[in-house]
Amino acid sequence: MKIKYLKNHQINFIRWDNCINNSINGSIFAYSWYLNIICENWEALVIGDYEYVMPLLQFERYKQKFISSPKLSNRLGIFSNRILSEKISNEFIKSIPQNFSRINLHLNKFNKLSGNKTTEFRTFELDLMQSYENLFSKFSPSFQGNINVAKENKINIIHGLALNDFFDFSLNRKNIAFPILKKNELSKLRLIISYGLKYNLIDIYGAYSYENNLCAVALILRSKQKMHLLFNSINNYGLKTNALHLLINNFIKTHSEKNLTLNLENIIKNNDSDFLSGVGAHSYKYTRFFMSKLPLLLKILLKYSGYGKYTC
Repeated sequence: MKIKYLKNHQINFIRWDNCINNSINGSIFAYSWYLNIICENWEALVIGDYEYVMPLLQFERYKQKFISSPKLSNRLGIFSNRILSEKISNEFIKSIPQNFSRINLHLNKFNKLSGNKTTEFRTFELDLMQSYENLFSKFSPSFQGNINVAKENKINIIHGLALNDFFDFSLNRKNIAFPILKKNELSKLRLIISYGLKYNLIDIYGAYSYENNLCAVALILRSKQKMHLLFNSINNYGLKTNALHLLINNFIKTHSEKNLTLNLENIIKNNDSDFLSGVGAHSYKYTRFFMSKLPLLLKILLKYSGYGKYTC
């Protein structure tokens, strides 16, 4: 199978989106509209008539070309409605042009890859097909206790938080946000929300204190029976009263007994195992491929100039 390298203007977006839509591992992060927002000059590797596709989010800094995995683009890699073997994954990685000085790819859980340039990480997902009673019974005692604390403090959760309230709260430097976004990334988040609201792909939740003060927000992106916690923010009162525990609990209760999977890895938490395992989420392995040909001095320069993570 021949793998073609396509520049952005050579990509047929209709065929691309049809591939993502029909893929066994299709993801909202891989649709052309989302990629166009995250990295307007993204490129691609393609087999045949878009039977297998792999987006390459590329950018340039100091005359060096990079491929990155931006914060708002979760688990890309190779997509197809056909078998995704380790052999195919290796062929795609080998087909990435040699003119990139640094490659930092976070693949999706269906892409198998091994070697000394790979590292395994974990992501957490919760299947919502069961009844709420069954889901709640699998919450850890500490998670259930945290929910009770929020209820005792009369935290109120609303769906459909006003966009201005969401951004006013999220941009408050006194609050904790995850992921932490720079100015250009916040601009991209605004575009994602604008598109998502237009096509009913976005849910914005807010948690209010008893005094009716906003204390936590969460942005959930949904498509293809999958829901992703894309962004959340919380203030000190929200942390003290476990507002996010109640917010996630209410979301699970609302969407239980539906053919949906919730990805929670972006949650603000003090302890991964307490929150993610506590809510009953299962962990899955995914692979990061990393390669760098940058000279040491340029690595140092990029790190201290604020581009150490190389986002688009």
